[in-house]
Amino acid sequence: MTVSNIAQKTVDGFAVIYYNFKDFQQGAKYQPYWNMCIKCINDRDLLMNVIFCNDVFAIPPIKTFLVVYRDDFVRITGDERARLDTFVKRGIGAFWGMVFKFVLGYKEQKSVSVSMDGYFFIRSASIYSGKPDDLIIEWNGSV
Repeated sequence: MTVSNIAQKTVDGFAVIYYNFKDFQQGAKYQPYWNMCIKCINDRDLLMNVIFCNDVFAIPPIKTFLVVYRDDFVRITGDERARLDTFVKRGIGAFWGMVFKFVLGYKEQKSVSVSMDGYFFIRSASIYSGKPDDLIIEWNGSV
């Protein structure tokens, strides 16, 4: 599977599977957040780090994602602590659920406590397990 396959499957299936978050993908108000999510999964090295942090350290993908792009979220929100509204936080969570469960094929999801009180103000997020044994992510046709 290539990063472009992952991105395409995410874009194509998100509003169908997470129809309550259709506006997160398609609404102009949320476009900067959606674009950041897509940017992340189009970066193979960063995506591999998100997967590694989830698989090895049980760090939720949303936490890794937000920490990496913290300065961008400060800019987007105009808030030095990047406070996100509930819909945005849940939309980003749904995005990572789509990627891990429906695109990458992870079998299980578990909510864990996260300490993101300095920025973003997120209290819990999901980690994923049951990774398919044959999952290989390629970049432009090479591993």
